[in-house]
Amino acid sequence: MIRVGLVHLKDYESWIKSIGYDREWVIQATQATIYRSLVVESAKMGMFSIPLTYDSYIVIINAARIEDFIETVNSICNEVPVAFNTYIGSGHSYTEAIENLKEASKFVEGSEKVNELEETAVVHLDLDGYNRFMHSLRFLDAEGLINMLFQKVRQASTKHGGLTYYAGGDNFICFVPCERIEVFLNIVVTDNIKAGVGIALKPRDALRLAAQALDIIRNKEWSNKIFILREST
Repeated sequence: MIRVGLVHLKDYESWIKSIGYDREWVIQATQATIYRSLVVESAKMGMFSIPLTYDSYIVIINAARIEDFIETVNSICNEVPVAFNTYIGSGHSYTEAIENLKEASKFVEGSEKVNELEETAVVHLDLDGYNRFMHSLRFLDAEGLINMLFQKVRQASTKHGGLTYYAGGDNFICFVPCERIEVFLNIVVTDNIKAGVGIALKPRDALRLAAQALDIIRNKEWSNKIFILREST
């Protein structure tokens, strides 16, 4: 089973109105602070955080403990200007787990057996010749093409029950159920796109392995467009 958490800020609109009109920079700075804290604290527990709308954040939990997720959320209280709701969901895919979200207080740890907790599979996609591509076009045109590519990757990952995160530059991070990795890779990997795949129990470890796998391709230590590293057990 896949497990995710959701942190959703309550009364966000009321807070925005309370800080006056010279507020956009305050909003952006506060959102950046919240996200940074959530990313750092999640990583300490082996998890990974993804922003949705910046008043909502997904945390990939999987084989990490539910208590670790709750502790992570509690640790950022001082960074959050408003109260927040915390939810947890589980399912056979990331999309199903999000559909099954319920208040954390109602989620019973141990409702999934340990051997039912799925490994985390991460696909780190990278576009070939990105720097050449960026300098051959106007920056806004290049950004538009990157956004189009991201939407295509996101659509493919959602179709197969996954989540995709834009990591900047030409890097896309995709969390996909293990049993759907092969078909997903067949869709998104092309002559111009390579993929490092990491598989491990905890999200942070899977991300590390995916980055390592991608470097093996970049350094031409592997001739194919896909390289997979799995955590030793």
